[in-house]
Amino acid sequence: MKKAILMICLLILFTSFGQTTGTNDTENTNDASDSNAFNDYYPIAEKPTFSYMSNMNATESILFDAKPVVYYSIINNIRKNMQEYEDRPGNALYVTFQPHIRMYSETSKPVKTPSYRILFGWQQMIKTSSNNFFTWAIESGHYSNGQSGCAFLTGEEDETMPCTDFHATITDDTNLSDLLNRTNGNFSTNTSKLCVNFRFNELNKRDEPFKIHSFTASWELYHNRFFWLFDFGGYSDFDIDIYGRNRFGFAYEYEHQWKPKLRYAIEQKVELIQGAHPFVEPLRSETSFTLYPFNRDIGFFVSYIYGHDNYNYRFVDSGNQIAIGVSWDWFQPFQISRVKTTDQ
Repeated sequence: MKKAILMICLLILFTSFGQTTGTNDTENTNDASDSNAFNDYYPIAEKPTFSYMSNMNATESILFDAKPVVYYSIINNIRKNMQEYEDRPGNALYVTFQPHIRMYSETSKPVKTPSYRILFGWQQMIKTSSNNFFTWAIESGHYSNGQSGCAFLTGEEDETMPCTDFHATITDDTNLSDLLNRTNGNFSTNTSKLCVNFRFNELNKRDEPFKIHSFTASWELYHNRFFWLFDFGGYSDFDIDIYGRNRFGFAYEYEHQWKPKLRYAIEQKVELIQGAHPFVEPLRSETSFTLYPFNRDIGFFVSYIYGHDNYNYRFVDSGNQIAIGVSWDWFQPFQISRVKTTDQ
């Protein structure tokens, strides 16, 4: 499929930038603990996760849910500027690849309609006089599942006459969850997202945040043209009437370095879909608790989810879920001001 081929080519092209995950130059660092910190920091980021999830739809049994998210930095001076300057904003220009994969308990072809997001992003972070952080981010790119089947008619190709004719019979009262082609139903759109984040930091004696209150608001818009310019990877008129153009999000996270080797986080996320088919549940709520033992990047989390699903076209499903798994916090809190020495 052309859209899938395009995404693969883009991924191969930008892997040459490399994901910077722990190659921090320690030449000018007097704190030994900084040698394991990441040089490239993204205040607004999706965390990689691997988890067990309970089932939202009675017809499917989930074995696991995985989001192996990666960030490829082009330019990123956020960490450097926050540590070495008082009033210089930090900027990050990057590419992020955000796959979402679920394996189901079936005898063959268990991975169904995986999600692929390839986004180009720019973030800027400003440190206030009281060592709090304000960040804005804009990302734009492609979001699809790389499938070719008719979304609500199993056994037919997308955009064929049988598919188009069947989609014309769907009304506001149609149960989309019952009709959804879960094997290879096509989902495709181009998307742009604007986020703002404010972090209130309470610092310890080493100028490291040990209590953080983080507030994030976001607006995601589905649009037809890639980067608003190029006519590929978009949606049909039927698709957008099902998807809805706008998604609004809000998140609050409290993070606490409770003990020298123990950190935890409590997070509440809310998403609202505007303009989708009447059958779609607009609300998604996700409440999570994450424990980071030994103060490492790896965390163990448990989540309760209510509302619509977030696995591409399965947003037509809704209900309750429990998730238990592992996450990786590549962009954990860092020392805000470096300790510098001078020649005597």
